[in-house]
Amino acid sequence: MAERRTSGRLERVLSRSDYDAEYDVVVVGGGLAGICAAIAAARLGCKVALVEQRPVLGGNSSSLIRVPIGGAGSYNPWAVETGIIHELITEDLARNPWPAVGPPHFRTSSLWDLLLYEKVKAEENIDLYLNTVALDVVMRGGEIEGVICYQMGTERWYRLKGRVFIDCTGDATIAHLAGAEYRVGRESRDEFGELLAPEEADRATMGSSLMFNAVDVGARVEFKPPPWAAKFSTEDDLAYRDHSDIEAGYWWIEVGYPYDTIRDDDKIRDELLRQLLGVWDHIKNYGDHGAATYALYWIGMVTGKRESRRVVGDYILTERDVKERRLFPDRVAYGGWFIDVHTVGGILARDKPPEPSAADPRYREYALVRPYSIPFRCLYSKNVKNLMMAGRNISVTHVALGTTRLQATCAVIGQAVGTAAYLCTKYGCSPRDVCREHIWELQQLLLKQDCYIIGIKNEDPNDLARRARVRASSSAALEFEQGDEPHELIAPRAQLFPMSEDRIDKVSLLLESRRDDEATVVLHLRSAEDVWDFESEEDLAASEARVPPRSRSWVTFELSAKVEPRRLYWVWLEPCPGVSWMHSDHEPTGTVAAWKPPYFERTWQWVRGSYTLAIDPLSRPYGPENVVNGIARPERWPNLWVSDPKAPLPQWIELDFGEPVTFNTVYLTFDTHLNRRARYPRFYRAPECVRDYIIYYEDERGFWRPVAIVRGNYHRRRVHRFDPVTSERLRVEVLATNGDRSARIYEIRVYME
Repeated sequence: MAERRTSGRLERVLSRSDYDAEYDVVVVGGGLAGICAAIAAARLGCKVALVEQRPVLGGNSSSLIRVPIGGAGSYNPWAVETGIIHELITEDLARNPWPAVGPPHFRTSSLWDLLLYEKVKAEENIDLYLNTVALDVVMRGGEIEGVICYQMGTERWYRLKGRVFIDCTGDATIAHLAGAEYRVGRESRDEFGELLAPEEADRATMGSSLMFNAVDVGARVEFKPPPWAAKFSTEDDLAYRDHSDIEAGYWWIEVGYPYDTIRDDDKIRDELLRQLLGVWDHIKNYGDHGAATYALYWIGMVTGKRESRRVVGDYILTERDVKERRLFPDRVAYGGWFIDVHTVGGILARDKPPEPSAADPRYREYALVRPYSIPFRCLYSKNVKNLMMAGRNISVTHVALGTTRLQATCAVIGQAVGTAAYLCTKYGCSPRDVCREHIWELQQLLLKQDCYIIGIKNEDPNDLARRARVRASSSAALEFEQGDEPHELIAPRAQLFPMSEDRIDKVSLLLESRRDDEATVVLHLRSAEDVWDFESEEDLAASEARVPPRSRSWVTFELSAKVEPRRLYWVWLEPCPGVSWMHSDHEPTGTVAAWKPPYFERTWQWVRGSYTLAIDPLSRPYGPENVVNGIARPERWPNLWVSDPKAPLPQWIELDFGEPVTFNTVYLTFDTHLNRRARYPRFYRAPECVRDYIIYYEDERGFWRPVAIVRGNYHRRRVHRFDPVTSERLRVEVLATNGDRSARIYEIRVYME
């Protein structure tokens, strides 16, 4: 019998076997972290139970709560999360009129719930338990043996046994029941040397929110609040709280400390309703907010939580780790949202901004982070041997949670622990043993499943493509689209680009002057380590040029700079009021536009699109060799093959293995534009993504034989399995895209599996 004590009812349940079930992996919590963990483990062959207490999957992203999905790609270029979460979001964008990522208006619908349900049910290795609450655990020798669950509706009790357990409950419920060490509240500033931490530790947490949606009904609608609604009679009552978008809910309708976000969840919901209806009363009845014809059509009744328990692992991620971008040897995931730590008290603290950067630009500058790594040691319990966690309950400080808690980040963490669970079952070992003995295998498995790990490339010895020579029908040069939107040089502006050659003789910029006199503009050339790096203060060259008055013209800056080929560089212009750099919405892959806002001291901020630039000599960073270089997204290089847009489709890329090899599986990674769009059109399919293609092998007589023919693709990752063939060469022929003029492929892998 289990060592853990249980109630009398649970003892009776333990004596029954009607609803016992055994699994390799038991995942509790069906938010995005839990979904990705379950799917990852199941696709690798594990038998998985996924337990969710609500009738729908999705957690905070579901139609019950409707928190939009954010992550590293929201604040960093080329940082959109890939893997399972990208697969889900890509499908949602293609078929849902109100996708979960938004914008323009965050109206997550039950179509998102349905999609998640479909994806989970499609995995034959997953048993899904909806409306099922995990109430207790069965322990044996410091390990979890099983979870005791009750399913509402069926009135059934379940004992779900497993070899590995993953807590994706958010509240760390399973960890708490199992006696895992955890933290609640804020660490002191001195404990980890965190500048954003308070001087003294306390139990304050970020709060929970309720969302709402409103709709224009086309006729005047009155709103009479209930007598218990909060009052916001003036704009000052909502200081620092933007409420201009009256169709969407507001994250800042938040209530937490001094309430306990677990024990006082009902009280928090009641208080949030009071505040929410008070905010809507203000919008409707106090001042002109353009809301006369708007009515509430949905109000959340389930709180969206940000913080409660955080399980302690073998390592605790800190603010310094995030800011310094520490590259942990056991890194398995990444984040990149800013350090978004909310004001204690939320909307109850009316005299304070909901989070400090709303009132302090210097704080916002400090809180911005570039993509950082998350170590595996943060993802398993320090003292419960077979317990891992994913979501907002991982081993981080309160301050670091401000950036790791975002749902897309939680999702890639979920895929990491789901993959690690497979290795636990493969080797019959603990998560800690995976970290110590199998971390390279875990990292390589994650890359193979289209996850991204900073600075780690494909080294899979079974990938036949790594040893192949590659050629293509054509490849594109780096060309910036001529922009028509002037961005005035009221502050420094910059453009980062990949350079294939060993020198930069000159650059030409499209500039516009509204001045009556000739202007002198100064340009600087610097190097970058990756697409997120604007840190260098060392000039490789500098130049100045004259801009004619009242003109829009190409202006050339002579540089004569020797540079290292196949690296990233950036040019920036000093401020020059009255002169503008022309901007385009188009952004060539692996390029980044940026500016340094006047209210920032050092930090360059990403600008979507690109500044119009021509480089001499021409750079050619999109060669076919990129598809086997081991990196499947922009990082230190674009890492993408792009065919010449001037050459008509079809275009092809070919792998020559140098000798006959036998294979039966091809992995393709296409371009779905890994920059987060400011707005997505309905039923969006990335124009850059290959739509129609054929995979061929060359037979012994020199004829090309198809093994896969695909029409209508819009996904980034496609895996094709077929009967084994033996050949020296493989070819992918791109027949059409979803709108772009070029064929575009990040990676090709070839296996005998």
